[in-house]
Amino acid sequence: MLIETMKLWENREDVELTTFLTLSEAEFGEPVKRPAIIVCPGGAYMSCPRHGSEGDQIAMTYAVDGYQCFVLEYSVATKAPEGACRFPKPMLDLGKAVLTVREHAKEWAIDPEQISLIGFSAGAHLCSMYATTWQEEWYRESLGITDNACLKPMSAILIYGLFDYVEQERARKEKPGAGLPGDINIPVFGTETPDLKTQERFSPICHVTDQTPPMFLAAAVDDGLVPSIQSLHMAEKLHEAHIPYELHMFRYGDHGFALGRNFFEPFREDKRRACAEWVPLSKTFLLHQISEESRKLEASPFAGLRKEE
Repeated sequence: MLIETMKLWENREDVELTTFLTLSEAEFGEPVKRPAIIVCPGGAYMSCPRHGSEGDQIAMTYAVDGYQCFVLEYSVATKAPEGACRFPKPMLDLGKAVLTVREHAKEWAIDPEQISLIGFSAGAHLCSMYATTWQEEWYRESLGITDNACLKPMSAILIYGLFDYVEQERARKEKPGAGLPGDINIPVFGTETPDLKTQERFSPICHVTDQTPPMFLAAAVDDGLVPSIQSLHMAEKLHEAHIPYELHMFRYGDHGFALGRNFFEPFREDKRRACAEWVPLSKTFLLHQISEESRKLEASPFAGLRKEE
């Protein structure tokens, strides 16, 4: 396996993309083109721990199944120059990562049409923001491209994500001390109290369209940081837009369950939690996007609805 880390921007040392690649030896002939996955760890936009349970471990989990995997360390407050982590900068980091994977598709034995995103917590917010806005014009000038089609992900897997800042801010004001603290807004918005327009601008739930790729959502009902109802509301928006999706709500797991194993003793099978099942479920979800047979049979669960409209 080829594990290498590269800088994504010439003038930035903090934004990095690490590869987890399986490359065939020359004697085996032309390598099979593989699907790719870009992993975005969580960290409340304060940190982005690549070596944690939401980074390298996730990449390796999919790499063993033949995916070409990457971990993106995007702009966060503790590493970026002052103000450089504010939105939409992290979205450009992810766009640059997608472009980099596409540019190296032949070298890295990747099918450029099969690039998916996986995000956790803040990383899930980032992936969902990108997945719902990749078609917007401002990306072209910012990334130096002429066609947004090269930015579109095949699908997005979003684990205990924050999808609605409007709802989050309302709940925080109604119940001070519950959920995310106000200062968590500073790295994203530059203020603890963003106005309604700004909240909506960076709420993925407000940007779901027919251009949004299929999504896989998972969360725990007992999440004490980001209410799991946000995942349910995101699924409702996808349903309304006729976007294929899966939603898995686990009774227990709280926030940050990652692979669903005990963080300190992952080798303890007795501490494995039911929410760990999101991993095999997500792999089946990805196969449905990759397999030609599945794409024909399951092009969209809403195909019949479209015909009636």
